[in-house]
Amino acid sequence: MQQQLIKLKPILSFLGATILLFGFMVYVGKVLIPFIAALILAYILNPLVDKLEYKFKVRRKYSAMFLALLVLLIFVAIPMYLIPVLVGQFKVILTKLPQIIALINVNIINKLNLQLGTHLSLDLNSLKEMLITNQAEISNNLDLFSHIAQNSIILIEIIVYIILIPFALFYSIINWHNILKFFDELIPRSFTSAMHHLFRDVDVMLSSYLRGQLSVMLIMAAYYAIGLNIVDLPSGTAIGIITGLMVFIPYLGVLSGLIFALTIGLSQFTGSASLLAIVIVFAIGHVMEGGLVTPFLVGGRIGLNPVMIILALMVFGKVFGIVGVLLALPLSTIAVVLLRHAKEYYTNTHYYKDNS
Repeated sequence: MQQQLIKLKPILSFLGATILLFGFMVYVGKVLIPFIAALILAYILNPLVDKLEYKFKVRRKYSAMFLALLVLLIFVAIPMYLIPVLVGQFKVILTKLPQIIALINVNIINKLNLQLGTHLSLDLNSLKEMLITNQAEISNNLDLFSHIAQNSIILIEIIVYIILIPFALFYSIINWHNILKFFDELIPRSFTSAMHHLFRDVDVMLSSYLRGQLSVMLIMAAYYAIGLNIVDLPSGTAIGIITGLMVFIPYLGVLSGLIFALTIGLSQFTGSASLLAIVIVFAIGHVMEGGLVTPFLVGGRIGLNPVMIILALMVFGKVFGIVGVLLALPLSTIAVVLLRHAKEYYTNTHYYKDNS
């Protein structure tokens, strides 16, 4: 292959544009949340809209209206159902927390000592007293969601987000091809071919991840909700939905759901058989997700290992807040493609191949 010289102008231009974009995101902050969320949803749903338009002759605006209304209903229904259920369970846990601590201390720590021949002990009395002392205050804090209407600023912000995301989604879907055309026309003509090749690779990886991961989340949410209801866990549907929606965080999402489910199980004192059933549900779900659902729907083409995903969420969330969490995984997948192209470009340059 012909050797190439490194061209600084496009590299510096790209880096400058990236710095300006990141600076703008930091400055504007959460104002971008509904628009970024709408664009991500529009990107995920656009193939479906295109298929309905070209194959089934459904006009684009009707598909966009239906999907926007569906998203609006989901945004309204899920918080109205999940928040009261979870707050109620937290209150039950707080009420029975001293018994839960005693149960763990007797049935788990003592058994570990007998099995391992150790003399482990946890000073839970101070924690127990602190929690009992502050139980009323913690319970009152949990009433925040019930009395959120008292804070007009928070209420207005939530209502704006709930309405604005579907609204922006509707217009994003309708004008999706015009949006792509607008940005395509900004590309310098000398780089058009190379940038189109790069964007195709980004689209393959990004679509595989976003659309595949969304499918995984929905399937696992349904599995955990059904499984936890079968084992008669109180609020099993709510916990299952949340666990399924958190599976995009490797290990931590499932582990958080398991800990919360076991804590609720302990608060109900349903016995060791019920706790074992909860563990089995999560174990089967984790194996099914990692060994069947994710490989089939997402595939192995993403190139993001669990450590990279967790690191991306932490770094982008720290720097950009909620906006960073929304953009962490899409930008990480794009970064993987850019690094591959940069490496390929670098290994074909005169600088790399020169042996003199």
